[in-house]
Amino acid sequence: MADPRPNQMMTCPYNAAHQVEHYRMHVHLQKCRKQYPKNDKSTCPFDATHIVSDVELDYHVSVCPKRSMLDNQIYVMDDEFRPTVDIQGTADCVPCEENWEDNCESSYKPDLSVKAPHIIKKIKGATPSERRKARMEAIKTYKPPGNSQ
Repeated sequence: MADPRPNQMMTCPYNAAHQVEHYRMHVHLQKCRKQYPKNDKSTCPFDATHIVSDVELDYHVSVCPKRSMLDNQIYVMDDEFRPTVDIQGTADCVPCEENWEDNCESSYKPDLSVKAPHIIKKIKGATPSERRKARMEAIKTYKPPGNSQ
């Protein structure tokens, strides 16, 4: 049994006069379950939209179309689906005279005392008036990037 299309109408198991679209059935069932509390209906453990009588529940569980999802998970042996891959030997390492750890020199050494003229930094830990003063001084000396003079 294939799943119904989203806009296909389904009949409510609590009241046959209720016709509900499939995608809204679970919401409708919650409301109807409250209206019919003394009904001998049970919910399928595989699909919440399957409501059957208590007497038919065991049979429904054995033939439920949603049960196949559980069966696929329970009865699958990992070895059956795991492909066997032949292990290939590793290639021999090619000898190399170069050793990158020997010349471990840093090519970039930033000068922290000189700050770029196009960056305005925010002073942390200063009062608002001190931050404002520092920002105004930085704006006076600001040089946009690309304007090399």
